[in-house]
Amino acid sequence: MTLEVIPLPEVDEVKVTTIVDNNIDLLLPSNDVVERYPLSPRFLDGLGNIPNPWDQAVAEHGYSALIQVKQGEKRGTVLYDTGVSRYGILRNFDSLEIVATDIQAITISHGHPDHSMGLMGLIDRLGTRGLPLILHPDAFLQRRVVLPDGYQLNYPAPLKSDFRREDIEVIEETGPSMLVDGMLLVSGEITRNTHYEVGNQYHHSHRNDAWVPDPLIIDDQCVIANLRGKGLVVITGCGHSGIINTVQNAQKLTGVDKVHAVLGGFHLTGRMQEPYIAPTIAALRAINPTYVMPGHCTGWLASQQIALAMPDAYVASCVGTSLNLT
Repeated sequence: MTLEVIPLPEVDEVKVTTIVDNNIDLLLPSNDVVERYPLSPRFLDGLGNIPNPWDQAVAEHGYSALIQVKQGEKRGTVLYDTGVSRYGILRNFDSLEIVATDIQAITISHGHPDHSMGLMGLIDRLGTRGLPLILHPDAFLQRRVVLPDGYQLNYPAPLKSDFRREDIEVIEETGPSMLVDGMLLVSGEITRNTHYEVGNQYHHSHRNDAWVPDPLIIDDQCVIANLRGKGLVVITGCGHSGIINTVQNAQKLTGVDKVHAVLGGFHLTGRMQEPYIAPTIAALRAINPTYVMPGHCTGWLASQQIALAMPDAYVASCVGTSLNLT
């Protein structure tokens, strides 16, 4: 498929803060680019007390990131994914002192619950603002995974009616979308080109009153920024399209070859994904981003191998980490 190039204006600053992720580490050091969540005295004061009075952030199996961009005097703030629970995202918003009303738009990477089910808690916090919510129409599908041994895992789906009742402006889009005065680009459906990023053969969706195979999870989409003089910043939720497909699609979509940072879920965890780790790392090294921050569903094994293969680029991901790119 030939992509029509969408010119993405350069921005002066990109800050990506991890709100929800699978782990938290209060002792990771900060540097000039990576800002870590500080160890609060309230953590020690609250130990052993029930209920805990401390408001330390928590880790959950899910993903959410706050993306802030600046271009001259213009500023934009977008929430990408909302994690798996209203408890987690609201607690972490409070702990990280994030003001929910600063958010100008929300976009969902795909409809799986670990990326979308915190949204209702966030809506409670935001109130009725007519906030735009951008997502692929397939995000509302019921999904399930059926393994060869018959084990079945059903995924709850977000309900369109809940959003409309709360005065959220639901924008269903299969193609690319521009956000915050054209400073950020949502990819829409991602072209699949690599031979090894083939999706999940056990994944199904409920369409037209029947369960059908859905290995590609085509609602998977990323967010892209173009940092002045340095290249693309690509943020992915789960990377069901494959992280290499995702980055290559971003390059073709924007016409920008240089990639400055890649972060989010790379979906390389689990035995089924292990054969894809080596070719993924080889392709990442060829792309040669300045920063790589794999989180969420990347998995321990893949994260460790990326760190070994790209030690100068690797940034450990955890709740409360901000990547400040200028």
